[in-house]
Amino acid sequence: MIRVVIVGAESTGKTTLAIALAEHYQTTWVPEFGRFYTEARRPRGELWQSDEFTFIADAHVRMEDAMVRIANRVLICDTDAFATAIWHERYLGTASADVLAIAAGRTYDLYVLTDVDTPFVPDDIRDGESIRLWMHNRFQEELSRMGTPVLLVSGPHERRLALAIERIDALL
Repeated sequence: MIRVVIVGAESTGKTTLAIALAEHYQTTWVPEFGRFYTEARRPRGELWQSDEFTFIADAHVRMEDAMVRIANRVLICDTDAFATAIWHERYLGTASADVLAIAAGRTYDLYVLTDVDTPFVPDDIRDGESIRLWMHNRFQEELSRMGTPVLLVSGPHERRLALAIERIDALL
């Protein structure tokens, strides 16, 4: 099973790309648990707690492990525990040893990093337009340290999809 993770800053087309790749490969995809959690989180505006990120990372990993059982050759993940560690840093200013430990136990065949060259589309939970470039750079820095294969996708959705398909096909 090839495992592909799509990561990037807010509003950079991660979910759109994940769905399109899953359709192309006739497989399943793992939605971003952190988004579900954030949408349900009340009251809004309350400061984040570190243990929430640990919960998000753990729940996302469990979703991946469940979805891999029904995937067809490729599992597409809309984010992962590694990305949750970056979000912890973004909101709390420091790394989380617990989230990093969850991320360290996972292996993936490819990370697809979505560039920030798309318009920011606000919604009820997005608040990071001003720090998209910072987030993007953090992802690039940490991915380069991990040594996992990374594909940076830029431009319109069709170009991003074609680049990702080309790289995943090479892995298959």
